[in-house]
Amino acid sequence: MNAKKYPHVFQPLKFGNTILKNRLEFTPMVSCLSNAEGEVTEEAVEFIGMQARSGVSQVIIGDTQVDWERAVCFYGELNVHHDKYMAGLSLLVEEAHRYGAKLSIELAHAGRGGVPSMNVKPGFAPSYVPTPGRMQDLKVMDRADMDYVINQFKDCASRVKRAGFDAIFIHSGHNNLLGQFLSRSSNLRTDEYGGSMENRMRFPLEVIKGIREVVGPDFPLEMRVSGDEMTGPDGLQIEETIVYLKEAQKYINMAHISCGNVFVEPGVKYSVPLYLQERMQNVKYAEAVKKAVDIPVSVVGNIFTLEEAEEIIASGKADVVGMCRSLMADPDLIRKSVSGKNEDIRPCLRCMDGCGKIFHGFPVRCAVNPVIGREFKYKDIQPARIKKKVMVIGGGPAGMQATQTLIKRGHDVTLYEKSDKLGGLLLDAGAVSFKDLMRDYTNWNVDTTMKSGAVIKLNTEMTKELVEKEKPDAIIIATGSTYIRPNIPGIDKKNVKMLSDVENGRVDVGETVIVCGGGLSGIEGAVGLARKGKKVTVVDMIPVEKFCDSLFGITRKALFDEVEESNVKLVGDSKIVEFVDNGVVIEDKKGNKQTIEADSTVIALGLRSENKLAEEIMPILPLDTYVVGDADGVETVRKANKTAFDVAVEI
Repeated sequence: MNAKKYPHVFQPLKFGNTILKNRLEFTPMVSCLSNAEGEVTEEAVEFIGMQARSGVSQVIIGDTQVDWERAVCFYGELNVHHDKYMAGLSLLVEEAHRYGAKLSIELAHAGRGGVPSMNVKPGFAPSYVPTPGRMQDLKVMDRADMDYVINQFKDCASRVKRAGFDAIFIHSGHNNLLGQFLSRSSNLRTDEYGGSMENRMRFPLEVIKGIREVVGPDFPLEMRVSGDEMTGPDGLQIEETIVYLKEAQKYINMAHISCGNVFVEPGVKYSVPLYLQERMQNVKYAEAVKKAVDIPVSVVGNIFTLEEAEEIIASGKADVVGMCRSLMADPDLIRKSVSGKNEDIRPCLRCMDGCGKIFHGFPVRCAVNPVIGREFKYKDIQPARIKKKVMVIGGGPAGMQATQTLIKRGHDVTLYEKSDKLGGLLLDAGAVSFKDLMRDYTNWNVDTTMKSGAVIKLNTEMTKELVEKEKPDAIIIATGSTYIRPNIPGIDKKNVKMLSDVENGRVDVGETVIVCGGGLSGIEGAVGLARKGKKVTVVDMIPVEKFCDSLFGITRKALFDEVEESNVKLVGDSKIVEFVDNGVVIEDKKGNKQTIEADSTVIALGLRSENKLAEEIMPILPLDTYVVGDADGVETVRKANKTAFDVAVEI
């Protein structure tokens, strides 16, 4: 391995009384792998191990609340409130140190952002400004409450230091409690803790100072702030953040620059930037902070590659770069980059379909990496005890994942695909202009499968007779799904197109377009067309508020922000009863009909499982035939990868 390509990334950095071996952090991620009491589990230990093995200098455990009666946000988050937890906490430290990484922990207080069902006392807040879905029963903090919170931070900080942690990461961003005091949108006080920036930052600085007092003068402290809360003129903005950090640097060793407000729209989507947002979104804020403070600056936010990290550090915009989701998609990202094997790095989709599960209290998962959160069971993919001849039928995401896993285990694998290329419906999923991450992932998946060592047979349609001839030991059926094209009058008219044909450039559409279908593909397709200057209307028989309702909430919000900005019109509760030359005829729930006029109509009415082959083949090898991915029920890329992996890893 040669790190000369990244000379700035691999420079050590003095951090308090310790040395970081490079300039890369695995930034805070709540894993929800602790038990219901917040105790450390084997799953949590192995998750830390995965992070540390990635090659970063420091792993930071995410969102650890200092108040378990008023501020809990996640089931399964770590508990640091009593000495009885220290034994388990020390195991996390040992695991990180095994692989040469320092271990830090994000201490936080959610304030008004606590989840009501998880807390037994009113939430603390600087002012009574409740937010939807969060604590409505709020206690406006008085001096005694402030002292209580300061002591909670100090107590937890002292405990994790005694448990062996190398650093503490203070959460003062995303409009958590310290951020709530900083922001005019959430701090309406008229006493010495409200009004001017000097007053609004008074309590957060008291907290930071208190932590410094208990951990000592040299213990490493890093603090996360929002460069901008992205909630308008009353939200915290970069100029005020800099004023705050100039004072805070008296007590902390590094400033960590993020963005957004995790509790209030529209700031939520910026706190976990998605595929719709700009790359390296927070670097401009880090650069501004770097020019104003005397301590190192770390930055996070849609940073995908070591090339990007090198450029950020080399240009002086930040001293440290944080990654999380990219390193979960491929924990070997750093090693592959250093080895010059960038093409082998599995890309992150920034979809939040897997890692977003933590917001619903479920263990962390990943759409493209089925091992994430399950390292305790699948840290190492075990070789098969008996080498078997396995047929994989279908070259979409599930078929490719199955093939890659089977080959790693030493099986004799042949993948059959009836078309002339691998990829399946991933090829269509990445066709819309702004889905570049999906295109990257599809290319990686196809290339990885093609060079896996499996026999790949394209243009080969599977039949019962071929199975009988080949006599496999096991069969994985990954025949995927097909587009729904309903038998509605007029659907064969020339002005009616399938979305996949439109997005792949096989057909053209006019200037006004109706998209039939309010699912993910329909909405993304509508935005893509609108970005090309088309006037677009989306129609579905379900209510508008149900459009894309299975999508992760923050992702859905970000997508529908694009819908609004693109002036896409949404029509719900309306059934399509006929396609006509000048548009579509729709019927509402009351039976009223109307014609919506357009030059072109685009069909995006979803998918149905393609599993007829399974019915034919199953009797041949009933105990060793498995149906995976969309063939077993249409869902997501994550489901396709997980079901295929789960079968392949056990054959």
